[in-house]
Amino acid sequence: MRIILFTGKGGVGKTTLSAATALLSAQRGYKTLVISTDAAHSLSDSFEIQLSNQPKRIAPQLYGQEINSLEEIEKKWGEIKSYLTELFSSQGIDTIEAEEMSIFPGMEELFSLMEIRNHNKKSDYDVIIIDCAPTGDTLRLLSAPEITGWYLKHIFPIQRTAAKAVRPVASRVLPFPFPEDRVFGAMKRLTSQLAEMKEILEDSKKTSIRLVVNPEKMVIKETQRSFTFFSLFGYAVDLIIVNRIIPSEVQDLYFKKWITIQSTYKQVIKECFAPVPILSSELFSQEIVGADLLYKMAKKVYGGNDPTQIFFTQRPIVIEKKDGGFDLSLNLPFVQKKDLDLFQKGEELHIRVGNYKRNILLPHFLLNYSIKEAKFEEERLRISFRQ
Repeated sequence: MRIILFTGKGGVGKTTLSAATALLSAQRGYKTLVISTDAAHSLSDSFEIQLSNQPKRIAPQLYGQEINSLEEIEKKWGEIKSYLTELFSSQGIDTIEAEEMSIFPGMEELFSLMEIRNHNKKSDYDVIIIDCAPTGDTLRLLSAPEITGWYLKHIFPIQRTAAKAVRPVASRVLPFPFPEDRVFGAMKRLTSQLAEMKEILEDSKKTSIRLVVNPEKMVIKETQRSFTFFSLFGYAVDLIIVNRIIPSEVQDLYFKKWITIQSTYKQVIKECFAPVPILSSELFSQEIVGADLLYKMAKKVYGGNDPTQIFFTQRPIVIEKKDGGFDLSLNLPFVQKKDLDLFQKGEELHIRVGNYKRNILLPHFLLNYSIKEAKFEEERLRISFRQ
């Protein structure tokens, strides 16, 4: 099974590219499912067919699904939610407010994304394409398996054992309801499922992320942050797709200026994300909805390539915790130390090799550290950040 996640800043066109890629995948004979995990579903609009919480046939070999996040929350969080609501109510919080507080921010997207695990276990499809929420939400929900896995390993076993011992006394003494064993059972099931999902997402032989970017400064900056984040958590990015490029043959003076601006930012994108492959999609003269236009777009983006292939396997940026700090390493083949210049300015790491320059936006936690040393190890530049 092949799993491809599309994400990007809101409004860059990731839903359209997800739909187009899925359609081309199905045309090549793969049984394909395209899923929307974004709360603001748009897949139905793209295909001009109403989709629901269950997979629905769109075309031969192509199925679509728009996750009902409230239904998924009830299935996966129901017992825990009931306990939290009871807990908050016991502290004098209004029932409606208690209901709202029992559902944490980002939970809708997270449980929608867990549909990947269900389809992976069933193996009913050759290809699953995920139209993710905008990058900010995607970053939070993709880090959830890491966080919950830590709690499962370090805290959960102790908490459940202790609860069995103190429950008879605690229920009579404490001014709030003590969780029943079924609540701990629900937490264990949920954290185990999240751990499974993390394994699926980290399997670079089947799963990769595709970042959709427009040639605009703010979009590029956010995409850089996402790129670094995915590298940090071990999620493979196999492709960058630059969307809505104004065709060079356009003669209108207004758009001529935009063509020049976009040309500059296209070069910036190459410098930022090399060596990850970059494909592009031109701005169409009409809204891209319906199978015909989606297929036309997919053919222009991928050319004769199989859209489901893994375009890139190497993790270009790796961040590891080491010796009380962090080491950031990236692949720089054929580079000599004398040709290298680097410095940190705020949240940006500037690397210059000869006439080529690359700016890497650092994760926020690295801003508390400074560069101690930089050296080459087997064609990888390793930069040590220490306090």
